[in-house]
Amino acid sequence: MNGKAPQTILTDQNICLKEALSTEMPTTKHAFCIWMIVAKFPSWFNAVLGERYNEWKAEFYRLYNLESVEDFDLGWREMVCSFGLHSNRHMVNLYSSRSLWALPFLRSHFLAGMTSTGQSKSINAFIQRFLSAQTRLAHFVEQVAVAVDFKDQTGEQQTMQQNLQNVCLKTGAPMESHAATILTPFAFSKLQEQLVLAAHYASFPIEDGFLVRHHTKAEGGRKVYWAPQEGIISCSCHQFEFTGILCRHSLRVLSTGNCFQIPDGYLPIRWRRISMPSSKLLQSAPNDHAERVKLLQNMVSSLMTESAKSKERLDIATEHVSILLSRLREQPISLQGGRESQN
Repeated sequence: MNGKAPQTILTDQNICLKEALSTEMPTTKHAFCIWMIVAKFPSWFNAVLGERYNEWKAEFYRLYNLESVEDFDLGWREMVCSFGLHSNRHMVNLYSSRSLWALPFLRSHFLAGMTSTGQSKSINAFIQRFLSAQTRLAHFVEQVAVAVDFKDQTGEQQTMQQNLQNVCLKTGAPMESHAATILTPFAFSKLQEQLVLAAHYASFPIEDGFLVRHHTKAEGGRKVYWAPQEGIISCSCHQFEFTGILCRHSLRVLSTGNCFQIPDGYLPIRWRRISMPSSKLLQSAPNDHAERVKLLQNMVSSLMTESAKSKERLDIATEHVSILLSRLREQPISLQGGRESQN
C-alpha cells in the first residue's frame, strides 16, 4: 500500500483492534460490521424480549437506517423505554459505540455499500472457502488472489458485455449513455437505478442551491448544492460520499441544469472499467519504481482478462509473452532492484 492507510476499515467489536487502529491508522475511519453485530442478537435479546424480539429487531433496523443523528438518538431513547431495556448491558454498549456502526454516523464516510448484511454474508462465505485455523496468512492471501482473478476472468466472459450496444439503457438520457461507457457493470447498474428514480423527483431553486423532493410530496426533500463552473455537486443525503454513486437528487439537478455528462470527479476510479490504452499508460508511467511495478501489475491483470475471452486470444498472448520473457531474461539486473541510475 506504499504506506497509504485506507479511508475506512470494517471490523468486529474488538476493543484491542479499536485501540490499535486509532494508534496506527489515526486518519482511517473505523467502523463495526453490522452483520457481525446482528448475528449476536438472538443470544443477546431473544430470552430477554421473548415474543417482542422480532418487533424490537424491526425497530432497531428502522433506527439503523435513519439519516439524522438527532432522530436516531431520540428514537433510541424511545425504543429503550418501550422495551424496558434501560439496564441491559448490550444495549448500553451498542449505544456507547453507535458512531462506529449506525448509518446516521457513517453516511459521510466512503464504505462502498459494505455495511449491508447481505454483502457481508456474501464476503464471509467467500472467505470461509479458504480459511481455517491452520491456514498460514501468506497462503490465504495467495488463495484469495487466485480466486478473485479467476472470478473476474470468467465473470467477464459470461456477463460483462464491454460494448455499449449490449448495455440495457432504461432512460435514454445522455448521462446514462456516457456512464455506461465508463463504469463497471456493477457500478453502472447502481447508477442506473438512481437515474430511473430521478425522473420521479422535482427540483426547486433556493437561495444556496436546490431543494429536491418526490413529485408526490409537498414538503421536505433534500438540499443539493451545485457549482457547475467548479464541477462540484453535493447532496444532504450523502449517498455519493457513502457509496461513490451519485444519488437521484443530484442527478435530477444535473438533468434540470442541462448537464449531459456526469462530472468526471463523480465517476470514481474504483468504479471505472480499465479502458485506457496501453500506449497512454506507458506515456503517463510514473518514474517511481514501486509505482511502475504497480502499473505493470495492472497491465498484466488486464492482459489475463482479455486473453481468457477466447482460445485464439489465449494462443496469441501465450506466444508473445513467451518471447517477451525470453528477452527479459537476457537483460542484466541492476543493483538498484531494477531502477536505472540517475547519474
